[in-house]
Amino acid sequence: MAYDIQVGDYRLGMLEKVEINRSVELLADTAVITLPAAEYNAALDVESKIRRGDRVVISLGYEETGLVEEFRGWVQRVGTDNGTVTLECEDDLFKFRVGLDDQQKSNITLADLLRLVVAGIGGGYGIDCSYSWTYEKFTINSATGFDVLKKVQEESGADIYIQDGVLHVHAPGEKVGKDIIYDFSQNVQSCDLNYRRADERRVQVVVKAVMPDGKVKERHYGSTGGDKVEVKCATSDDESMRLRGESEHKRLSFDGYDGSITTWLVPFIMPGDCADLHDADYDYKDGRYYVRAVKTEFGSSGGTRTIELGFRLT
Repeated sequence: MAYDIQVGDYRLGMLEKVEINRSVELLADTAVITLPAAEYNAALDVESKIRRGDRVVISLGYEETGLVEEFRGWVQRVGTDNGTVTLECEDDLFKFRVGLDDQQKSNITLADLLRLVVAGIGGGYGIDCSYSWTYEKFTINSATGFDVLKKVQEESGADIYIQDGVLHVHAPGEKVGKDIIYDFSQNVQSCDLNYRRADERRVQVVVKAVMPDGKVKERHYGSTGGDKVEVKCATSDDESMRLRGESEHKRLSFDGYDGSITTWLVPFIMPGDCADLHDADYDYKDGRYYVRAVKTEFGSSGGTRTIELGFRLT
């Protein structure tokens, strides 16, 4: 096992463990670097060298296969609690934790709202947004750019992330990355999976939107006779409500696995990629799944990835 971790002007020579959490359902990817406190026995000395806002680049891997950049972001907090030294880090969404001017916008498209947010934090990011709805009214009050993006994600169910300097906002599973093949007999360490058929998880999605007069508009998507799931929609036009309902139903109802698989560091995979599962004993369970979340752990006990499966693609 090998690592290369750069924090600000320093490269770490000692390491206890690293945990990286990435998810399409969480706005920001995070990393926690734990340093061996016995080696850095003066916590104040660490705090004088590493500060909030320092650049962080984490590369992990094996000497035989080389290092892969796993995380790039910023120090959000230096912790010295309970005798340990931890560096809590956040990806480029950290740069959106900047206060915006209080304002209220009428009939503003989501794309224009995103441009307003990027401009409000100082610019520097492109925008790739495939949603086209218009907010009848959007109020920013004592909010950061991060707060606005969080509200958009909660109301739309969108995948929101930054990649190569571009802020992406898309329907769940609309943008699928590379295919990674997993064979249960070869490169899967363990699994926690349940196979269920779509008729066993019948779901009706109830989409609710508040009209300008205060009344609530409802649209229903999916199958009756099953669980009902209510979601909010940021705007009340039929197309936006349809996109919100269909994306949520797609996420909840399909033939396939629920759960996670645990693998080693190779192959590398990210949320939004496709996990192509192969089971020699049960061919009908083969399938391609949208990766919802990945937790990467690296330390003295080894390196593993826990891959949370989302909906089935094919």
